[in-house]
Amino acid sequence: MSRRQKRKPGQRKKHSLVTGIQKLYLSIVFFFMNDMWSYASACAFGFLFSFVPVVMLVLVILIRIFHASTDSIESLFGSADIISNFLNLDSVADTISQIHSITNFEVILTITIIWMARRFFSSIIGSINRIFHTQVPLRPMLSQVVIMAAEAGMVIISSLIIILNVAFKTLTKLEIFQKLSEIFPILMSTFTERTVIYLPYVIIFVVVFICYKASSRSNPPTWTCLWCAAGCTAGFFVMQKFMGIFLNVNRYNMIYGVLSNIIVLLLEVFFFFVIFLSFAEFVFVSQYFDTLLLSEIYRLPDRDETGLISTLRRLLFIRPDYLLKSDENVMYMKKGDPIYSSGEDGKFMYYIVSGTVKLLKKNNIAFVDSGSFFGEEAILMDGIRKEDAVAHTDLKMIKINEGKFYSILQKNPKVASKAMAKISKYFAWSANI
Repeated sequence: MSRRQKRKPGQRKKHSLVTGIQKLYLSIVFFFMNDMWSYASACAFGFLFSFVPVVMLVLVILIRIFHASTDSIESLFGSADIISNFLNLDSVADTISQIHSITNFEVILTITIIWMARRFFSSIIGSINRIFHTQVPLRPMLSQVVIMAAEAGMVIISSLIIILNVAFKTLTKLEIFQKLSEIFPILMSTFTERTVIYLPYVIIFVVVFICYKASSRSNPPTWTCLWCAAGCTAGFFVMQKFMGIFLNVNRYNMIYGVLSNIIVLLLEVFFFFVIFLSFAEFVFVSQYFDTLLLSEIYRLPDRDETGLISTLRRLLFIRPDYLLKSDENVMYMKKGDPIYSSGEDGKFMYYIVSGTVKLLKKNNIAFVDSGSFFGEEAILMDGIRKEDAVAHTDLKMIKINEGKFYSILQKNPKVASKAMAKISKYFAWSANI
């Protein structure tokens, strides 16, 4: 008799080193398959065109709504080379503060600025849609709403961050803070410096987490989004340190002059989006890993395919640790146990983890060993078994229902192609009596 290995109530899915390597492999494959290099380039150029417009919108909000002074604007942004290299803050702040009425020119200018800023958000949403489109159908109207909400949210968040920065600087001027600085000069100085240095990375972490969690529209697990956002932020931090060591900015200034700032900025932003989209692919793979793993296992190369890539794929995916530790349909059978009989309804297919299965149809016998599927022919045809299946040795198998099999057929054309090839072989075997 067969017995199933069931997961205990409340037991979390376990992950092994093999599972981690499989996820990493699939993330890399999908990164290149979805042409994420091109999307990273589009996001980088979108940022370049949107950066100044968004900064100007933030300045308008600070000056016209919150009545920030020119001096406070200079103190806030003056130390940020990324902004001061592109804008004359004194001139821009003075011009905005002198505007008392809105003319047609300002309306057209505002529309143009918003349109330019939308290119950046459209590139990000487009890249996320490219990653998740096979699982979440794209709805153009909803996509536009998300883009507009992202624009408004980015400007509001930026303004709030600046207001918090102003509040922090005001706090440092209070008498109690000054006394603490006198008592603990090194500690307070370090705290202030660390806050200035690491606050941008905290902001990046929060924004990236929101993008992973909300922009995909598939509601991926929160912990996955948190870990991937942390990995993206840490990767960007390391990348900046690496570029700081090996990139000679002064040499760029000598060769390209004013353009050097744009070149370096564009390079940094491009690599940030490469990292961002790499972890977005990992979020996708982690969320749908059971289905993606089944697809890869079903498309495993045959044993007679001895090419390097085929051999590596078979070695990597022949052990479905994730399914074995999380799937309730793991089955163990003894030698000679019947699996199914001719004439029964075929609602399941099976993957052999270890052991050998004997298939019998009249006077024809075939053997299927570990790393192979069997039983899907009935699902694809009339639903009735045409052969008997018996455990030729002790078996460890995974039982897969027809709904999950149809799901991977619909979402992966290569799986459907191999299934049709197996049907052809099945008919050839059945006719060989």
